[in-house]
Formats: sequence, structure tokens, C-alpha cells
Amino acid sequence: MTLTLLLLAATLLIPGPGLLTRLLPDAAGTGAPADPRTGPKNPRDGPPGCRRWRWPGTRASRPHRVDRLAVAADIDLFAACARAGLSTSAAAHAVAAAGTEPTAAERWRSVAALLAIGVPAGRAWAPMVDLPGLSELAGLARMSQRSGAAIADGCDRISAGLRADAADDATARAERAGVFIALPLALCFLPAFFTLGLAPVVIGLGTRLLAG
Repeated sequence: MTLTLLLLAATLLIPGPGLLTRLLPDAAGTGAPADPRTGPKNPRDGPPGCRRWRWPGTRASRPHRVDRLAVAADIDLFAACARAGLSTSAAAHAVAAAGTEPTAAERWRSVAALLAIGVPAGRAWAPMVDLPGLSELAGLARMSQRSGAAIADGCDRISAGLRADAADDATARAERAGVFIALPLALCFLPAFFTLGLAPVVIGLGTRLLAG
């Protein structure tokens, strides 16, 4: 009898589906479906009208990093194809087929395809604008189409600049590595310097001052 009364009381106290539906229609699954145009498409997107914010330096704001030496080699190949008489589209396709930098190779394929179907150079070279070295090449290609200037000599200057930048980056990394290697050694010898070098001087001066 007692067990029956307890079960009956629990049934009365626990809200049923109807109460849950009235309080939280979406939680019960019986309310109106959320409008995909106003509701968040992803749980991490936040409420409607809320713009997602990223810390500076995250992937969304981080520029593309490519191997400058590989990009310089691609530009040299493009210049060689241009000197051999190939069209800009054919030269870009050859670089895309032989390139070793994956990000740059994808952009080369896009440029080659756009040029092959007759897209103007101003739009066809747009995929290159955010890559170091290739953005300069894109501007050079646009200028070459407008003025008829030779593109190969400009490619040589761009590739030389990329190699110089790569050498500077390597030198800077080597200098930073030297600092990082020397820092632990300095931290190891610092206690010995205080104990054997500075502490006796301070103790000697303090003893003389107190004795005087």
C-alpha cells in the first residue's frame, strides 16, 4: 500500500509531456521547427545575429604560409616556359603539373583553367593575390597584358627576391635558436654567479660596515 502511494505521488509531482511542451516547445520536439535562415547552423555559431569573433592570429586571419624557395622555383619554371614561347595559360598549367608546393599548385591550376577559357588576366590571376611572390607575379601578368611588356625578366626579379627573403628567414631562425640554446645555460650559471661572485662581496661589505 505504501509503495502504491509513493508511486502515485511521484506521478503527480513529475511534470508530464504536456507541461514540458507548454514550457519548452522546442525541447519537447513538438514546437515549430527552427527557421534555418535565422537559427544557428552550428552549435558553435551562437544565437542569431551574433557574429563569430576570432582571436588575432587564428587560422581565419593568418596569412598563407608557403615555401618561398619552392615558389621561386615555380616562378623560374613559368619564366622559362614564357621564354620558350608558350602561352600564359600553358605555362601556368606546366607549373601546376610540376610544382612541389601544394597550395601554390592549386592556385596555378585555377589560373591556368581561367586563362584557358578566356577570362581576363585581372580576374584570372586573382587566386594568387594572397601568396608571397605569386601576388607580385599576378600584378606583373596584369601589367604585361595591358602594356605588352616581357614577363620573364620580372619573374627573375621576383624569384631572386623570394630567395633573398628565404635566406633572411633562415638566418633569423638560426639566431633565435642560438638565443634559445644559450638561455638555459645562463639560467644554470646564474645561481653560481650569485653564490660565488656576488654573495661574498655583499657579505664582505656588510661585515665591514657593521664592524665600523
